[in-house]
Amino acid sequence: MKSVLQPIHIKLKRSNLTLGLLLGVSIACCFILPALPLSLMIKLATIFLIMISSGYLIWRDALLMLPWSWQILDVNAKGELSITNSRGEVFQPALAINSFIHTNLVILNFKRNGLKFVSAPVIVWVSQENEHELRRLRVWLRWFKHSAE
Repeated sequence: MKSVLQPIHIKLKRSNLTLGLLLGVSIACCFILPALPLSLMIKLATIFLIMISSGYLIWRDALLMLPWSWQILDVNAKGELSITNSRGEVFQPALAINSFIHTNLVILNFKRNGLKFVSAPVIVWVSQENEHELRRLRVWLRWFKHSAE
């Protein structure tokens, strides 16, 4: 018997939880650094780098404000994954084996596929709006044949 896959469409939204986690980790790192036996210049440079990289990740993954931030995740009836960024560019990436699947969170990592850089992961938290679609995505990730092998 052939299984029928219903198309999956998830519109990614800003995540206060991701924002809080990124802020919390970066603030904790900045408070721990002064206790380390390093020179003042190294500490200040490291704190500056933590702030810059945290700001970038917050804008990209939590607020979805950058042009290359993922906006839409689709799986069609054939089981083909496609993701769309803020510029409207559609990509059909191959899933990496280290993608994370949990009841409340899905993190999709992608293979390089000849690109110079690896694509940013897609982070999807469960919310009232996407609960059913995320459940279907988890089932697709675990049971259907796709390019994660």
